[in-house]
Amino acid sequence: MVYLWKCFMRMNKIKARLIALKAHLIRKIRDGSFELPTCTYLNTKLKPLNLRYHTFAEALRLIQDRKLKRIIETGTSRCGGTNCSGDGCSSLIFTDYINKYGGEFYSVDIDKQALLNAQRDLKPGFKNAHFICSDSVGFLHNFSESIDFLYLDSYDFEVMNPLASQKHHLLEIQAAYPKLHKNSVIMIDDCMLPRGGKGKLVIDFLIKKGWRILVKGYQVILIQN
Repeated sequence: MVYLWKCFMRMNKIKARLIALKAHLIRKIRDGSFELPTCTYLNTKLKPLNLRYHTFAEALRLIQDRKLKRIIETGTSRCGGTNCSGDGCSSLIFTDYINKYGGEFYSVDIDKQALLNAQRDLKPGFKNAHFICSDSVGFLHNFSESIDFLYLDSYDFEVMNPLASQKHHLLEIQAAYPKLHKNSVIMIDDCMLPRGGKGKLVIDFLIKKGWRILVKGYQVILIQN
C-alpha cells in the first residue's frame, strides 16, 4: 500500500511538471521564441504545444549554429509518421533537415520492422540517411567517425523496472564518448518520467565529465561549451 501511494505521489509530481512545461511553451509561442528557420521541419510533424517541440527546435538551432554534420539516433521512429505527437518522429525530422542543409544521419534500431516503418514515410529522394539494424551499443562502439549530435531514445523505459533502460543508455554514451568532441550535442528522450526516466544515469555520467544541461524538459540537451 505504501509503495502504491509513493507511485501515486510521483505521478502527481510528473503531472505538475508537465503542466508547468506546457505553460512555459505557451509563453515562448506568444513571445515569438520559436520563430526559427529550422522550425519549418517541426511544424509538419509536431504542434508547438507538444512536449518535444521546444527541445527539437533548440536541437536544430544548435545543429545549424554549430555547423554539425553527423547526427546519430538510437531508436528509430518505429511508427513512421503516424504517431508524431506520441514519439516525436525524430527520424523524419532529422532526415528532412540534412536533405536541406547537408550532413549525414544514422538511425540505429534492433527492430528491422521499425526501421522499415521509419523509411516508409520519408520524403521521396531522401539521401545521406542510413537506417541500420543493429544493437545500438555495438554500433556506437564500432563507429569510426566523430559524432556531432547524438540522440538517445532506444530501450523502452518501464516505471517498474527503470534500471534496464537507464543502464542501456549509459552503455550507449560510454560507447559513443570517445567519438564526441567539444562542440558535440547530446539529447535524451523521455527524461521527465518517474525515477529520472531514460536519461538519469547518462546525465549523471556526463555532468561528472564536465558537461552541463542546456535545456531540461521532457527531453534534455547537454553540451560542453
